Amino acid sequence: MKFGVQLVLGSGLLLSSSQSQSAQNLSADLSDDSRASLNAEISAKVNADRLRNSGLKIQSERSTYISKFVTVDGTRLHFVIKGEGRPVVLIHGNPGSGQDWTRVFGPLSALHRAIAFDRPGHGRSERPKHVDVTVEVQARLLHDALKQLHVERPIVVGHSWGGALALVYAINYPQEIAGVVLVAPAVYESQDVSLVSELPAVPVIGDAVNFVLTPLFAATFVRSELKKAFSPDPVPKNYLRSVLSEWTRPKKIKAYSLDEVSLNDSLKRLSPRYPEITIPVSILAGDSDLIVPEKDNAERLHQALPKSRLILLPKTGHQIPFTRSQAVIDEIEKVQKLSRVRIL
Repeated sequence: MKFGVQLVLGSGLLLSSSQSQSAQNLSADLSDDSRASLNAEISAKVNADRLRNSGLKIQSERSTYISKFVTVDGTRLHFVIKGEGRPVVLIHGNPGSGQDWTRVFGPLSALHRAIAFDRPGHGRSERPKHVDVTVEVQARLLHDALKQLHVERPIVVGHSWGGALALVYAINYPQEIAGVVLVAPAVYESQDVSLVSELPAVPVIGDAVNFVLTPLFAATFVRSELKKAFSPDPVPKNYLRSVLSEWTRPKKIKAYSLDEVSLNDSLKRLSPRYPEITIPVSILAGDSDLIVPEKDNAERLHQALPKSRLILLPKTGHQIPFTRSQAVIDEIEKVQKLSRVRIL
């Protein structure tokens, strides 16, 4: 069966900032009233998220989360877990940590068993030594961690770099995953990896540069990148304060750089295999993403996976888990329903 929305011409759903553009994508079977109703609902959700984000406070909910570690091949991986029901695994981008799902985690855990991991070398997770920690290796570590935790057939949600990890998981373990939700995914080779991102990954020289220059320039770089990531929304002040100390540490910057460089190499091998994926896939992207352009990633992936859903959010940038959290939760629910139909 097709996993796209049957009310839409083609096999996916594109939401645009213009009501007329949205109407052009709708099937002729929809009445004018139905078109107007759908567009009003989309606009209302986006505007509500924008208002919430304008006064966003990053609050610690550790008292209600269960914070744990699981050891895989000698590497301790940190995760938080809450809720009951279908497991939903949340994978952050690069750099980042499980904290990046703050806006999603609480509401999601009221519906499902929510699990947010810190990827290897990020947050409180260790990074394996003496091994090239590619996206394939990270997918294997995640798989083995979930096996230890007796987590069966989860929905895997990946943001940005984590989107590539989610796809690798779906390719390598097709019988052990219920569905995938990709949020502003970085899933095709990029030509825009900067020297600043690559340099800390260079052996010896990178370490020297990293430890000498990081204290001088890292904070400025992080502020600049966060402004781009959240644009056109503002960067929440509390979020900026919480990540500055984390993302400006030399060890964290090296992990970020290694992941950035290795992903490009991996995507050359992986992208031809995307059509192998047959589970339900939803792709969320912002039309104003300055970090991972939707045309080069989300829309291109949708063409490779014609049964997928594609939702293009108007006036939305890269940090969708914060700025449009309800849209993420809505797509998880849709994939949940599609995965149940697929089993039947």
